[in-house]
Amino acid sequence: MQHFSFKNGLSLIVHHDANLKNALINVLYRVGSAQESPKNTGIAHFLEHMMFEGSRNFPNFDEQLQSMMAENNAFTGQDYTCYYESFPASALKDVLKIENDRMNNLTLKKAQIDIQTKVIIEEFKETSLNPPLSDVWHHLQKLCFKNSYQWPVIGKNIEHVASINKVSLVSFYKKFYCPKNAILSVVSSYSEFEVAEIVRREFETEFNKDSNLEIANESFNLVKVTGRKQLKRRNIVTSSFYMAFHIGDYATKEYFLSDMVSDLLTNGESSILYKRLVIETKYCTEIQSFTTDNIYCNLLVIEGKLSSDVSFDSVCDEISKIFDKTKAEVLTNIKFETLVNKARTYWSFYHYNSAQLAQNMAIFYQARQVVDLPKFIEDMYRSISKADLKNYLNQLLDIDKASIVEYLPTGKM
Repeated sequence: MQHFSFKNGLSLIVHHDANLKNALINVLYRVGSAQESPKNTGIAHFLEHMMFEGSRNFPNFDEQLQSMMAENNAFTGQDYTCYYESFPASALKDVLKIENDRMNNLTLKKAQIDIQTKVIIEEFKETSLNPPLSDVWHHLQKLCFKNSYQWPVIGKNIEHVASINKVSLVSFYKKFYCPKNAILSVVSSYSEFEVAEIVRREFETEFNKDSNLEIANESFNLVKVTGRKQLKRRNIVTSSFYMAFHIGDYATKEYFLSDMVSDLLTNGESSILYKRLVIETKYCTEIQSFTTDNIYCNLLVIEGKLSSDVSFDSVCDEISKIFDKTKAEVLTNIKFETLVNKARTYWSFYHYNSAQLAQNMAIFYQARQVVDLPKFIEDMYRSISKADLKNYLNQLLDIDKASIVEYLPTGKM
């Protein structure tokens, strides 16, 4: 893998794979919901939708890509928005032309904005209002943060989505969608220098809008707090809970340790929470844990569904006992090596998918300016010792440091 920088500020990460028939590209913009105003949330996700509505030279984006046998999609996070395509390698130059045009010349028409307003309002209802427990991130993030990470990507509420207009979209686009705020990653059979030359020709011919953006995400007010909230729901039969712990920034040693802790807690029937709460005590019918993947302000979340007639206080007490026992016990070499090998295997299989590799090449570069991603991950696990994991377990596993959202069926106390 190699990194190239261009005069207009664009960063390029290239991975050469001689066996690939298709090429994969990912364009990451260093902007997500964390860059929004608290009074105008949801705009980063809204603009992602508008990026598929056509640009000056490519008014029908999807039709143009389909004619090249290309597949494309996008997603918005708290700290970045990614656009990615998979296509026959011979179309690399043409796909880059399209990406360059919508970076520079997006058409934001009122009629299209009105259509997407309706689409996103329906999406808000489907993902944040209608299904049971679907509003959990609205509550959990607000308990955990007193900054711009306290609302989910889709926005605080429907009113914010409905108020987004052409003026606000144009302003957001002009500020954040520019070469110096973008990381382009390419996985293909072309050599690194061939790709760099193609990108130089396609992206340096036009200099983006006059953006005064300074890349200084570290200046955010990263205030982390804890809280607890109990919610009653008519449309659920059994109680559920979400328990969130603050963890480190993405791609740091602490982040990788958090991922190992998550495996220790709930990955497989021998994991400590699953074994005790689901198999032995039957306090829970389901339990899982996972880490979020923001650049800053991440969480390790334990999510569980309680058995009938089991109180959350009983589960909480049992989790606290498990945590105390885990911190008191000796971490064996076998357990440590198993966790490391699980993690290494996960990353290896995950990156067999070239589209996921292209995305992570950009995300890891944003987070830590990583160029050689496989080497970085391997070096990270080589650097983690059994003592590191034991110390981190002692530091992290404390229910008093958790934010908790509890869902109760109506009538249950």
